[in-house]
Amino acid sequence: MLKSHYKDIFENQDSHWWYKGMEKINTNLLSKYLFHGKSKLKILDAGCGSGAALKYLSKFGNVIGVDISDEALRFAKKRGKVRKANVSSLPFNDSSFDVVVCLDVLFHQWIINDMKAISEFSRVLKKDGILLMREPAFDWMKSNEDVIGFTRYRYTTDSVKRKLNKSSFDIMKISYANFFLFPLVLLKRLPVVIGLKKESAVSDIYKLNRLLNFFLSLFLFVEAFILKYINLPYGTSVIGVARKKN
Repeated sequence: MLKSHYKDIFENQDSHWWYKGMEKINTNLLSKYLFHGKSKLKILDAGCGSGAALKYLSKFGNVIGVDISDEALRFAKKRGKVRKANVSSLPFNDSSFDVVVCLDVLFHQWIINDMKAISEFSRVLKKDGILLMREPAFDWMKSNEDVIGFTRYRYTTDSVKRKLNKSSFDIMKISYANFFLFPLVLLKRLPVVIGLKKESAVSDIYKLNRLLNFFLSLFLFVEAFILKYINLPYGTSVIGVARKKN
């Protein structure tokens, strides 16, 4: 990821509709699938970036974030406990965590082998531990944000299923997310998608009009409720919850 993008994210992650909406989706799914009655879970934020998830994950237990980027960690350490590490070679003992969260990480070009990273998540999870992961959807939707993020590959629900099934996980939930706003995102990206416009390093993460930001976040808040009960047929992201097999 471009170094400058970490600063953009850090300055907007507490208010931007995307981050607030995804926070609601993530916390709703964790509340549904985590061990009820067990407090102070040990949680790993694998690829924590600028630390967007560190604060809200701390509601569920003790959190540590790891990232390979020094620039990302410079911001993330302002929000919680972090250390430098590659998600494909985690510096933790087997069965160290109750929960591993990996949000928009495996798609990056520096992840040479995403299966190795998923295997590492399984290794450091305790018996019956939970993995929550989210990745950008549909390779054909690559656009400006993928230039900034150095995207290697975008996912589908089927590709995530295959990878989790090969890595000692029982899938509990697999769905697309950002369903309602998908047509608007597609419309915005269409000139690049069909080749009428070249990709450029221009971020979608910036301060919006407060009213517009509020209404956009409402769509994801509605999805956060819906996703507790059904899967969505398409969206800009793939989100999955899986439990480590015994």
